Amino acid sequence: MQPAQFVAQVVANTRLGLHGYFLLELEADAPTPVADARPGQFVMLRGEWGRELLNPRAFSVLHASGRRLAILAKPYGRGTTRMAALRPGERMTVTGPLGTGFPAPDPGCCDLLVAGGVGLPPLHLQARVAAAMGLSGRAELFYGGRDRHDLVLLEDFAAWGITAQLATEDGSVGVRGYVTAALAPRLAAAQSRGERVRVLACGPTPMLHAVRRLCGEFATDAFLCLEENMACGFGVCLGCAVPVHGPKPYGYCCTDGPVFPAAEVRWP
Repeated sequence: MQPAQFVAQVVANTRLGLHGYFLLELEADAPTPVADARPGQFVMLRGEWGRELLNPRAFSVLHASGRRLAILAKPYGRGTTRMAALRPGERMTVTGPLGTGFPAPDPGCCDLLVAGGVGLPPLHLQARVAAAMGLSGRAELFYGGRDRHDLVLLEDFAAWGITAQLATEDGSVGVRGYVTAALAPRLAAAQSRGERVRVLACGPTPMLHAVRRLCGEFATDAFLCLEENMACGFGVCLGCAVPVHGPKPYGYCCTDGPVFPAAEVRWP
């Protein structure tokens, strides 16, 4: 799948919850390759902001079909703050799909989808694909946030028939604590009964460190969708280096990732 660059118009920009999350929906003039994006792949987006904000921003694909593309984000810096204020009819330049994706749903394995904060989109798309393949019963969501307002789009997983285990740091919904507090008992149960599971995770880097350690303890295969700052998205700027095991000491999040087998990531 070759990345393309095209211009798309904003068709909707919907605020979700109380913590600033927004669902940005774009539409191009013709069907685009992003419609075939795999869960975990991303696009680079840039608004018509002149020289003020030169670099595009990277976002995982939440959903894409035909001419439509949707991403989930929240204001963090100047770029995402400007994006949160976009109105229907405004235009953005889109480059994608880029990077590697998660492995496809497997009827012989249960996928434990672990999301933290704005790390939800690639797991949301993985769940959508699983449901379309008739494999809703072979995927489970583990979703963590600071409080219940950090957990969005849960109705989609319910509609697809995918169970959700929730965790919040303040205990307002689900397990009190980090998402690994909900994941650990599930991994223990799978180990005790010899069930084949694998973990697909995306979220803040500290969360991914914890998920990697936990999966190591239970000898569970895991795939991590990493978050790194990207200026180009296709391996030119070399700004998104990730320490890895193998013949070269570093991989690049934009081209070798963003999805890496957890065992390949060279973290302490």
